[in-house]
Amino acid sequence: MVAIFNRGTLGVAGPMAADRLGVDATALSSFAAVQLGVFAATQIPVGLLVDRYGPRVMLTTSLTVMAVAQTMVAGGETVSLVLLGRALLGCGDAMVMISVLRLISAWFPTTRTPVLAQLTIVAGTAGGLAAIPPLAAALRAFGWEPVFYTIALLTTCLIAVVWVGVRDAPPDALSPETRRPSEETFRSALVAAWRQPTTQVGLWLMFTVHFPVQVFVLLWGYPYLTQGQELPEATASYVTAVPLVVTMALGPVFGVISGRRPRWRLPLVLSIAATTTLAWSLVLLWPTQPAPLTLLFPLAIVLGLGNPAAVFGLDIARAGSAPHRVGAASGIANIGGYTAALLAIMLIGFTLDQSRETTAEPDLADFRIALATQFLVQILGAAMLFRCLRRSRDVPH
Repeated sequence: MVAIFNRGTLGVAGPMAADRLGVDATALSSFAAVQLGVFAATQIPVGLLVDRYGPRVMLTTSLTVMAVAQTMVAGGETVSLVLLGRALLGCGDAMVMISVLRLISAWFPTTRTPVLAQLTIVAGTAGGLAAIPPLAAALRAFGWEPVFYTIALLTTCLIAVVWVGVRDAPPDALSPETRRPSEETFRSALVAAWRQPTTQVGLWLMFTVHFPVQVFVLLWGYPYLTQGQELPEATASYVTAVPLVVTMALGPVFGVISGRRPRWRLPLVLSIAATTTLAWSLVLLWPTQPAPLTLLFPLAIVLGLGNPAAVFGLDIARAGSAPHRVGAASGIANIGGYTAALLAIMLIGFTLDQSRETTAEPDLADFRIALATQFLVQILGAAMLFRCLRRSRDVPH
């Protein structure tokens, strides 16, 4: 919950950050891009470290790094300081999900892990929801510094809670197969995890289906709705929150499907990716602009399906890995969605700055051109996913 809340704080704070720091759309997108870039770049090292040192150490380290990062963001009045804070935030955030997945694998039987992974996403999504309407209201009422210093303080308070309350595995479960072999180096563990076909399929599955909701919630959804669609701020924050509500509602259902009907995973992912493309196409090509709420809300609902569907990639990667390589395989797979989000966010920001003329803020026509660039990223992901599937015959699909 804390990680996803911290991750999403720039979503509704984006326009305020632009005014506070005096930056354009490309620079604003760089804040989210740096955070996601660091997140993606540290997934493999974090996975290897979780396998070696355990989730408890990594989770307490994560909270410490995120608390320091938000303190820097709170007091930062220059682009460089806020950018460094967002980079550290991405590093701290990167340690959380893989650690929790390792905890689930250690504490629960294999048949229950897909549902529990989805329930973890549901709990985390509650933090994402808190980062939209409540955070937007808090920023309007109290301002930048009080809100972000409070976030840093609350994050700090949870360090002791995790250290006292979390154990890496049940006392009777510390068997040789749950530990990383002492003779295995980081390099050999990484190579072995990558050579599993399931790991590569998981990576490209997440690349294809996960990034549209990340782009919408983390940065560009709120500015698009307020500046492009000219919605009131409160209405825009609720529309931006819809994908998270969908994730919370349907996450357990997707977990049951993944556990009991693993061959449904890929058809569902491809259907959701196609529906996402169709929904964005309808909104961007709607002849009477701004588009009506009767189109914007369904778009947000469809985007919300990407979060639980992306966990299928982690399920596939985890299922094909030895217990002592779960962290490494999960880290590799998890890179996919956030790398795609990084590419899409930067591409949208660059296109916005290139397409707008002399207006202080981008208009709806600028947003329509910029948001259409997401389709390029989705085409790349789908092509690579099909390529991996053709090369692999042992993935449960």
